[in-house]
Amino acid sequence: MTKEQWAVIVSLIAMLLIASSYFFKKKSYYLALQGAGMVFLMASYLCTGEYFAMIGLAIGLARALCYFSFEIHDKNASIFFPLLFSGLSIVAYFIINFWILKTTKPADIIYLLGLVGYAFIFWIRDLKTVRYLVTIPTTLSILYNVLIRAVPFVVISYSFELLANLVSIAKYDLFKKKSNLPSEETEHEKH
Repeated sequence: MTKEQWAVIVSLIAMLLIASSYFFKKKSYYLALQGAGMVFLMASYLCTGEYFAMIGLAIGLARALCYFSFEIHDKNASIFFPLLFSGLSIVAYFIINFWILKTTKPADIIYLLGLVGYAFIFWIRDLKTVRYLVTIPTTLSILYNVLIRAVPFVVISYSFELLANLVSIAKYDLFKKKSNLPSEETEHEKH
C-alpha cells in the first residue's frame, strides 16, 4: 500500500471516532474519542508529510489528555493550560516552518489559529458552550486541509466533524427547547 492509501484509511478511522464524540453527553467521553481520533489524524499527516499539522495534533492530543484528566476528577483547569498549549503550538509553528523546513506555508497560520482556538475552547467546562464555539476552529481546519490539498478523507473527516457537531447542537439544544422536555442531563453530566 502507498502512503496516500494509508492516509485515507487512518483518516477514515479518525472521522468515525471524532464524529461519534459529539453524541455523548459527558465531556470525558467526548474528549476520549476526540483524542483517539487525533492519533489517527496524526498518522494521516505523517503519511502525507504535513509535519506542522502532525505536531499540532500531538500537542492537541496532550491537551485532550490533560483536560480529560481534569474532567474525570471534576476539577477546573487553570488558565495556565490553554496558555501553555497555545504557546506550544506557536513555538512548534516557528520551529517546524522556519528552523527545520526553512519555508513558510501561509496555510499553516490558519491551522495555528485553529489550534489556539481549540486550546481555549476545550478548556471551557460547559459542553454546550464547547459545542457552539468549536465550530470556529473546525471550520479553520477544513479550510486549512483544502488549501494544503490534504487527503480527501481528512477534509471529509473535519467536515463530518463539523456536521456532527451541528447535529449534536440541534439534538441537545435546539430540538429540546422546542419540545419543552425536561433535561435528561444532571448537573454533573453537563461537564
